[in-house]
Amino acid sequence: MMTGRKILVVDDDPSIREILDIQLTRLGYAVTTAADGLEAVEAFKASPPEAILMDLMMPRLDGLSACQQIRAVEKKTGAKRTPVLFLTARDSTHDKTSAALSGGDEFVAKPVSIQELRERLEAVLLRKGKP
Repeated sequence: MMTGRKILVVDDDPSIREILDIQLTRLGYAVTTAADGLEAVEAFKASPPEAILMDLMMPRLDGLSACQQIRAVEKKTGAKRTPVLFLTARDSTHDKTSAALSGGDEFVAKPVSIQELRERLEAVLLRKGKP
């Protein structure tokens, strides 16, 4: 298991942020959180994480728009692509397609077990590490 990897958790629900923070920290990840897409983009610019767990539906700036803005920052700065896993209660084909088109790497439907989440996170982090 990879430890110490920095993960940004983005969700407008404080209880979900707290649960993910506690569980991912227990697994050895270094977790930072953001309450919406605008905070996520600012957190990304300040200190890019190794992966992002992002809700789709949030106030001020939704996950799709935040992902597009993060991809634009990466392109502008020449930064490596940061894996974005959309973690959402919405599970329609339209949502999955929109997530992929916005630059998302994975689509994980809530509720999700911490075991599945860990496996999906480790998979995208392994892919990211390959040249």
